[in-house]
Formats: sequence, C-alpha cells, structure tokens
Amino acid sequence: MGIFGKQQIGIDLGTSTTIIYIARKGIALRQPSIVAIDKESGEVVAYGKEASKLVGRTSNRYEMIYPIRKGVIANFSMTKMMLGHFITQALRHSFSKPEVVISSPSQISKVERKALIDAIKSLGINRAMIVEEAFVAALGANLALEEARGKMIVDIGGGTTDIATLSYGEIVDSLTLSAASNNMNEEIQSQVRQEHNLIIGNYTAETLKIVIGEALYDPKEENDHLIVKGRDVITGVPNEAKVSTQTVAKAIDVVIHQIILGIKQVLELTPPELSADIMETGIILTGGGSLLKHLPERIEKELGLSVRRADLPIDCVAMGAGRMFNELDRQSSAIERSLR
Repeated sequence: MGIFGKQQIGIDLGTSTTIIYIARKGIALRQPSIVAIDKESGEVVAYGKEASKLVGRTSNRYEMIYPIRKGVIANFSMTKMMLGHFITQALRHSFSKPEVVISSPSQISKVERKALIDAIKSLGINRAMIVEEAFVAALGANLALEEARGKMIVDIGGGTTDIATLSYGEIVDSLTLSAASNNMNEEIQSQVRQEHNLIIGNYTAETLKIVIGEALYDPKEENDHLIVKGRDVITGVPNEAKVSTQTVAKAIDVVIHQIILGIKQVLELTPPELSADIMETGIILTGGGSLLKHLPERIEKELGLSVRRADLPIDCVAMGAGRMFNELDRQSSAIERSLR
C-alpha cells in the first residue's frame, strides 16, 4: 500500500519553511525548504535542516536549491523530491496513502495550480487539494468563517504576504505581495553593507531582525545594538560591526510600508458592509513575519483599525490546511440539512 499512512495532512509549502500538520494530532514537521545536491553526480545529499547546515560552509561541490521562490514552485523536480521526503518523515511508520491539502498564494495561476497538483499526485497520493493560503490561514487562526461577517487576514510568510477579506466561507477580495519576511532580511543586508561596508549572510540578517528588529521604532528610546560578523567590502577580510536598532528599523521599514499599502488596497476594494464589519472585528496577522516586534501596533497606528496577532501565527496555514476536510464535511452536512 506504499509508505504513507491513511491520514489527512495539511502542508504549508513555504518559501522559507515547509510545515506539515496531521489532522487531530498536530504539527508533525517543520523544516527549511531547501535541498542540497552534489553538482558532480546530481544526487541529493540533504534536505531541510541538514541541507541548511551546509549553506555557506561547504566547497563549490554542493549546490543549495531553494525549490520555492516567492511562494511559487521554481523547481518542480526538487519540490516533488523534497515533499516526498518531508511527508515520509512526518508520517513515519504509516503505510497507506494520506489525503493532502496544500496551501498556495491567493493569486496562483491555473498553470501553477495544475503543476502543484501533478507534483503531489506523482508521489502516489490520489486525493489532493490546493486551497488559497489566506483562507487556510484564517481557518487555522480559528476565525468563524461560516459567518456572513467581514474579516481580514494578513499572512506574512517568507516569500509572500497574502492579504484577504473573507465572508460567509469564501474570499471576497485578496492581494499577494512579494514584500515579505525574506525581503526584510535582504533590506537589512543592504543597509548594513551601506552603513558599515560589511557583507553579512541571510542568517545574520534574520538574527538582527529577530533580536533588535522593531516595527514601531522610536529614536528617543535607548538605541539597542548587536555586534555582527561578516566580510569587509573594501579589504575582503573578516570584520565585525556594531549594528543599531535604528539601522535595522530603517531597513525593514521599506517592506512594512509596502505591506500596509497592500492592506489599504484590499480595504479599498472591500464592499462597505464588510468594511463596517472589519471596523469591529479588526485585522488578524499570521505567518512568521507577523512576529516582528510591535508590528500589530504599527499597522493599527497607520490604519486606525484594531490589529492582533494569531495565537500560533507560524503554524496557522498548515493547521488550517489540515482542517480543510473537516470544513468540507461541515459545509456538506449544512447543505444536506438545508435541502431536507
């Protein structure tokens, strides 16, 4: 019957991280979306965490492949292999095939949707479904989607930010932005290079963002800093620099501004009745990017709407995807009752 267990699983196939949730059990896997291959043989040598350990620390013999770019599959063969490896890891000793729900950006094309379904089915999985990321994020955040009341979700992932208004079990208006968590890292790298003539890696930029990153920076407050190591632009030798909160805030502000503009765009498209609901229900933030310090307060300050972070923001998409079968069963039962 194959290597897979008869279970319902939800997959958040993210640009930075792949998360797998097993219905009624919880999060079973959280791994970086990366594959390491041997350039000479073309064979895969590591996936996920094991592959990430090799980034920047090996010879040119190994190539690091990031199969997902900006929330979209960029390398289908590697995505298929990575998914198969991760699903096997997550289900371990189960032996029948699972039913899979996988998330996608709200504005994925028909070609991309078909390619993703084909990639999943090629693993020997018969029942597979793609659901928009914003919808499953809202489901994972425990929003009452069946209500005929407007709600807004903003899912800030690694490669994309998905913004949507929802009502009565469906997405009303949505927008997918490339401005997301990885862009913040890129902006930090650029700013550190500009101010300190220091080249730093993505891991160091991520550390700066997490430790001293600030969405609502106040120059009057004490200026925290972090000493980071990298390569000097001029001399080419290792060096270090004292990077301030102000430097990081200046860098990530570019991305935050784009996200807030995106939220405004979706709100402008939203029907007045749903806008009135959102005034009451507010905006819910999900995704790893939402963990940036004081991001809810920053968005609230600029938009004049209440904003809160979901309880488990990183896991919301995978959790919501894993609950989709129950949601479909609930909707089916409701339709049957209405026809009696």
